[in-house]
Amino acid sequence: MLDYKTKIELITLGVRTSIPPRRRGGGGPIGGIGFAVNGSIVSAPTKQWYVKESPYEIVEREGKFILLREDERIGYVEIPKAEYYKHTIKGVSAGFIVALDGINALVTSVSRRCVHVDSGKKCIFCAIEKNVTEPFILDKNPGDIVEAVKVAYEEDRTRHLTLTTGTTNLIDKGALKISEVARKVKEEVDIKIHAQVEAVNEKYLEVLYSSGVDTIGIHIETFDEKIRGTVVPGKPSIEEYLKCWREAVKLFGEWKVSSWIVIGLGEREESVVDGFKRTAEEGVIPYVAPFRPPPDDLVTRPDLKYIMRIYERLRDLRSEYDVKIEKCDAGCPKCTGCSAILETLS
Repeated sequence: MLDYKTKIELITLGVRTSIPPRRRGGGGPIGGIGFAVNGSIVSAPTKQWYVKESPYEIVEREGKFILLREDERIGYVEIPKAEYYKHTIKGVSAGFIVALDGINALVTSVSRRCVHVDSGKKCIFCAIEKNVTEPFILDKNPGDIVEAVKVAYEEDRTRHLTLTTGTTNLIDKGALKISEVARKVKEEVDIKIHAQVEAVNEKYLEVLYSSGVDTIGIHIETFDEKIRGTVVPGKPSIEEYLKCWREAVKLFGEWKVSSWIVIGLGEREESVVDGFKRTAEEGVIPYVAPFRPPPDDLVTRPDLKYIMRIYERLRDLRSEYDVKIEKCDAGCPKCTGCSAILETLS
C-alpha cells in the first residue's frame, strides 16, 4: 500500500501522463485516470491546469508503466483494460453508458438531470451536467445499462457497480429510478451494487435495499454550516442526513453506508475532524476526499498543506475510531481511488 502522504499528494496535485481520461462528465470526479500502484488504487487528476506542476509522472518504459516522483521510482503502474468500451449498444459505446473508474469500479448516472441545477442551487463541485452532448445520455435506459454491465463484468469479475443520479425530484430524489435499474441488473448479473442518493425518506431506503442494492452512499459533503448554503444550497440539513444514515445502517448494516466529506472548499478544519467523528460514531464510513476542480475550470486547487494536515489529524484518531472500510464491498469505499482515507487509517 502507498504511504498515505504519497496518496494525498497524488489525488491533490495530480499526475502528468499521456494516458487519456475515460470520463469527461458525470456525477463523479472527472479529468483524471485510475490506476493501481504498490497495492493502492489511485484516481488522480491529469487534465486540470495545475497538474503540469505536479512532481508525479507516469512514464512508459519497455512496455510497462512506471510512476515517478521527480526522478524517484514509486512503483509499476497497472492501468485497467476496458475492452468492453468497444462494445456498442444502439450505436453507443458501452463505456459511455457504464464507465470504468479506478481499477474495477463501474459507475453510471442513471439520470444526469438535477433539480438543483435547474433551480440554480447546484452543488459547487458537481460536474453532472458537463459535456451533456451526443453520445452522452441524459436518461439511460435500464436495459442498456444491464447490457453494458454484463459485458464489463464478463471482462473482469472483480468489478463492482455504482448507480448514481442527479436529484431528479424532491420526493424520492431519484431512488426509484436507481432501484429499478438495480433490480434489473441483479436479475442478469451477480455483481455487488452501490447506490448514491441524497438523504431520503426511510421508505425509499427500503425500496433500494429490497431491489438488491448492497451498499449505499448518502453524501453530506460538508459539516461546516457556514459554507453549506454555498457549497450544497439545494441539499437537506445535517440533521436530515444523520437521521437518514441511522435508518440506512439499520437496513444495510454498519460500514455498509458511506458519506463523502469533501475538503478544500473553504470549510473550517475543525468541522472536518468533528464531522469524521460524528460519521464514524454512526457506523458510517467517512469518505474524506479533496475537492477536484473540473478540467476546464480555472479554480484554485485545495492547498496541499491543509489537506495533509486534515488527514494527519484523522490518522491520530485511528485507535479511537475503528472504521472498517473493508466491510464495504461496493462503491467509493471499495474503490478508494479519490480518497486517502484507507491509507491514512491503515
